[in-house]
Order: sequence, then C-alpha cells, then structure tokens
Amino acid sequence: MLEPERTVDVENPAEALRNESGIFQVTSPYGQVFQVTCRKGSNMRIREIGALDNTAVAHSKRWRIQKLMRPLACD
Repeated sequence: MLEPERTVDVENPAEALRNESGIFQVTSPYGQVFQVTCRKGSNMRIREIGALDNTAVAHSKRWRIQKLMRPLACD
C-alpha cells in the first residue's frame, strides 16, 4: 500500500493501483499527467490534468505514481 506523498515508478499503473484506495497523481512516460481516484471494489476514476513540458519528460517506459491523499470516509 502506498503512503501519502510517496512516489513509485512502475511499468503498469493499473496493476500497481489495483488494490489501492486514495487519490493519486500518475505521470505517463510521455509526460501526460492524470489524477486517479481509487476505491477498493470500485472502478478507477481517471481525469487528465495536464502535461509536463518536453524538457521534463523522462525517456523511460515507466509510469510515475504519487499518492496525494487517502479517500474520505464518506466516499
């Protein structure tokens, strides 16, 4: 389980987030940035929130995931 403010690099973000709950910032290898909300037993909600400039994009096949916060108890 990812802790808030922790960042990991993975090859498959869907697999990495499968059993997670919380709100995550996910950055693709090409620089697209998404907000992903996960709740155990529910589908992931994915929203594109922007893109990094070309100079900041790593030339890697790995995705970067950062946990922003835990879900609210009422969600």
